[in-house]
Amino acid sequence: MSLPNSPSVSPTSVGVPPTVSATRIFLRGLAIALPPILTLVILVWIMHGINSFVIQPISAAVRYGIAHAVQNDRVRPINGLVRPDGLPGLSHCERNYFVFSAARTEFLETIAKADESSREKTIEDVRRRLEKGEVSFFRFGDDAVPYADYREVIERVGPVQLPKTSTGIYMDLTTTRFFPNLLNLTIIAVVISIAAVYSIGRFVTHRLGAWIALKTGAFVTSVPLVGEIYSAVKHVTDFFLAAHEHKYHRVVAVEYPRPGIWSLAFVTGEAMLECTQAAGEPLVNVLIPSAPLPFAGYTMNVKQSELVNLNMTMEQAIQYVMSCGVITPTPISPPQPALVNGLPEPASIPGQNAQPAF
Repeated sequence: MSLPNSPSVSPTSVGVPPTVSATRIFLRGLAIALPPILTLVILVWIMHGINSFVIQPISAAVRYGIAHAVQNDRVRPINGLVRPDGLPGLSHCERNYFVFSAARTEFLETIAKADESSREKTIEDVRRRLEKGEVSFFRFGDDAVPYADYREVIERVGPVQLPKTSTGIYMDLTTTRFFPNLLNLTIIAVVISIAAVYSIGRFVTHRLGAWIALKTGAFVTSVPLVGEIYSAVKHVTDFFLAAHEHKYHRVVAVEYPRPGIWSLAFVTGEAMLECTQAAGEPLVNVLIPSAPLPFAGYTMNVKQSELVNLNMTMEQAIQYVMSCGVITPTPISPPQPALVNGLPEPASIPGQNAQPAF
């Protein structure tokens, strides 16, 4: 007896996953790997900029301040020192060093009193005293640095990278003697930078500080070329960092590049007077950001009536642009309808009029 034909069973019906191409698998892996890699690259780029333009200059200023204080006690004028004629040479400089006149006389008498059998040992003892004591100096211009400090630096950095001034010697010594771990110096620089920014903020909140900041800004603005760059940068930073009236510090949607296509925009201020007069109604300036860089894009004068106020913060809008629209912000609170004679105003979409948006 023949068996009835059994229905065919597909792999999907029994839970067997369909075959996935190697390209699809690779793209999935790339989608997982790229976000952390790009995030790390952006963070490293930001930290490198902060380190180069903030941390390193402040660290150098700290080292310079300490070095200047230390060298006042260690460095001597070259006047009053003499050449080491008759004394043994020292490592890294041979006889190109200076000593006190009294010390040179004392060492020469000590060598002269030694007999032939102990002469070599006496000369070696004098050399050790010259290297370890505070009687021998190496010349930097009109300054004389103790030989022990000079030797410590040149043995670490070499003759090619040896600083050319006494201040440079002690800036190098400051790093190794006071900050053997460079992390400590970096932490100090970060704390100083934060404290400096906070102090500037506190200072300019007072009348005198605000007046000084205003005069300083006016002076910089008057400098050719520098003033134009400074003014543009200041306006942008003020828009994103300083306090503004709500009507000029908000996120809106505008029909761009043609009616029916809505683009996110930042309201940056009042429009140009000539444009407002030509339009016959209030206009505002908007910045339409270009993904994924929210601070680059197009600046336009748009009718106030053609804007749609969006219920999101500036931070949410920037995140939306940087993610190329992948991250859609959740409204922070439901919008409140405007009241007309105590009743809610009928819902309408701004921009719906006889004239096209653009």
